[in-house]
Amino acid sequence: MFVVCLGAYLSNGGFMYGGDQMGNMLFSVNLLKRHSFSLTPPDAPGMFNWALQTQPGEQPQGILIDEWNEDLDGLYQQGRLQVKSEYFLTESSRQGVYVNVFGMGAPIVGLPVYALLDLFTDIKTDYFWLHHGGAFTASLLTAATALLIFLTARRFVAPWPAALAALAFGLGSCAWSVSSQALWQHPVNSFFLALAAHFLIALPDRPRYAAYCGAALGMAVLCRPPSALVAICIGGYLLWTNRRSFAIYVAGGLPFALMLAAYNNHYFGSPFEFGQTLASKEIALRWQGSEDLWSAPLWESLPGLLISPSRGLAFYSPVLLFAFWGAAVALRAPRYRPLLPLLASAALLIVVAAKWWDWFGGTCYGYRSIVDVAPFLALLLIPVIERTVADRRLLGLFAGLLLWSGAVQLVGAYAYNGVGWNRLWAEYENPDKASVWSWSQPQFLYHMANFESERALKRRYIRFYDSGRRYNHWPILRLPAED
Repeated sequence: MFVVCLGAYLSNGGFMYGGDQMGNMLFSVNLLKRHSFSLTPPDAPGMFNWALQTQPGEQPQGILIDEWNEDLDGLYQQGRLQVKSEYFLTESSRQGVYVNVFGMGAPIVGLPVYALLDLFTDIKTDYFWLHHGGAFTASLLTAATALLIFLTARRFVAPWPAALAALAFGLGSCAWSVSSQALWQHPVNSFFLALAAHFLIALPDRPRYAAYCGAALGMAVLCRPPSALVAICIGGYLLWTNRRSFAIYVAGGLPFALMLAAYNNHYFGSPFEFGQTLASKEIALRWQGSEDLWSAPLWESLPGLLISPSRGLAFYSPVLLFAFWGAAVALRAPRYRPLLPLLASAALLIVVAAKWWDWFGGTCYGYRSIVDVAPFLALLLIPVIERTVADRRLLGLFAGLLLWSGAVQLVGAYAYNGVGWNRLWAEYENPDKASVWSWSQPQFLYHMANFESERALKRRYIRFYDSGRRYNHWPILRLPAED
């Protein structure tokens, strides 16, 4: 299972570029080289936008800076060299000190891979291995998540049905086209959520697994704070079923909660303040005229994430719709009671993602906003997967949906480049989200119809990033006309 999924993820030979993953990769390297969760603009000048005032009273002019020197430092101290951070960096409560918008979880997990690569190259300046190392880390984590789903399912069903459930996640969900392609929060978070689910299901045989479950969820929350909802659901389940295990569970997760609180308090002045919310308020104010981050109407966003042709789970991973049947069975059958906190977690995570102002995920492929629930949806196949395998008609339907889901994910992994289909729409200036509901040219069909040209464009952008030229959030605006 691990080898099959990892081979699929790496088969396109590339990675997905963008700011979300850039912050995680940058701070993995920063941890390795500077042993710090923060940096100043001179530490990584290529990651900032700069403007130089050449003469007093003149308008500052934009410049690119890749290497820092004493002359630049003098201009910076005089205030003539001004800086503006990219959106994946946010200024801490200490002026001039920046941290990763997306927290410390993903950078910590990426650190071992970058440390290994640094034995053979200077990872701080080698942009090729910076990006490919991030994608390799994401692929390893996503393949390991598929393996965990298989091992968890095996506690209920035979190997063949368990493998189908794991493949529904590994090859049939946006874990392939999104999570495995870059060091976002998603691959790290999904791995630790699946690990926590595995320890929860195995808990009756090994009581100490309660501590491991708590620790896994602690790491998930370090990476993606909404995962605290999963911790609450599983904690409530343990409090209901096994109070001794609940105490062990809390003990396992508490160090990570304290670490997160200390990090937030140190960099933002409060244990309950997060870099992502601070940065998101600025972006939300710019695009929607309000700092309200929970402004999305559920009547619009929930159907958008579940059934719209360009973001909907039903179109990108229809094989996972069997999970709704599995959830109904799990609610009635005592044997599947340990799956109930996973069901509650998936429902809450979907609702929270739908309430977020940027519920459509901006520039992305498929249902990226809720891709972290895919491991739980795959595990919710467990109550019905053996029945599906035993019925030829159901098995045929499942196989057909799995093939369709896999084909859509393959297209995304190979051809989605953040440019082609997105040029047709300006998401943030499109208040009715017409692109999400376009039936004439949905995202996945566009990339199927233009597979070769979109794949060629993606390869061109990968060469652009591999070359070490300056990173910018919108490289599509400044990519040279010729390679």
